[in-house]
Amino acid sequence: MKNSVKLQAHKGVETEYPENTLAAFEAAGRQGYEMIELDLRMTKDDKIIVMHDSSINHTGRNADGSEIVEKIYIYDITYDEALKYDFGIHFSEEFRGTKLPLFEDVLPIAKKYGIALKIDNKLKRFKPHQLKIFFDMVNASGVKTIISCWDREIVNTVLKELPGADISFDGITDENELKYYSSLVGKDRFWVWIPIDFEMASWAPLEWFATDEQCRIIKKYAKLGIWALKDEDSFIKAAKRLSPEAAETSGNIKPDGYIK
Repeated sequence: MKNSVKLQAHKGVETEYPENTLAAFEAAGRQGYEMIELDLRMTKDDKIIVMHDSSINHTGRNADGSEIVEKIYIYDITYDEALKYDFGIHFSEEFRGTKLPLFEDVLPIAKKYGIALKIDNKLKRFKPHQLKIFFDMVNASGVKTIISCWDREIVNTVLKELPGADISFDGITDENELKYYSSLVGKDRFWVWIPIDFEMASWAPLEWFATDEQCRIIKKYAKLGIWALKDEDSFIKAAKRLSPEAAETSGNIKPDGYIK
């Protein structure tokens, strides 16, 4: 069953390593995942970093391990200022000293293991000159990317600036929109990701959740990705029922051939 479904590591192997860190991404490559989902943000001095929230408070701690009292937004500080904080100790003492990673340091890991990077749609908050920094960096790396998009304008921009990238959408079910994007990109480079587990995706609109009919329509025009999967049993059931091309896991479902 697994051999026919690509596994995507959400924020790296976040069940075993601090999320969105080089250690989590290196583990994804070492364990055999074929795709990594990650979140990009910009610092005040236009450094592309990897972090989910707009503030550093969720995963960042002071150097002594204490919580950061004041709200600190990543776009209000420089990367050098961000390096004063610890992004591993919130997960466990073992990862004390982990620093906020630069996107440019993730690219060699992806290239080393031949992993595709699925870039979350937080890119929509990038300014035009920041998007150019991102596009130039990806083009120079030669790493396969899947760009999560949000409207027709950004799709056209991505296709122009990153001609080899795949396009990804979250939650689209309207057949006319699917048909339009598929005609632009081609079915083999167009992904649609939908949730299957309400507990793990409680923030998502109910109309996003997978039904047999939704998946049938999506698969006419795109590759189907499902998220998020909490255990092996949920993966097997969903794979049998929906026949996706890819499935996202936090690291609790392992690729074939994985040896701990």
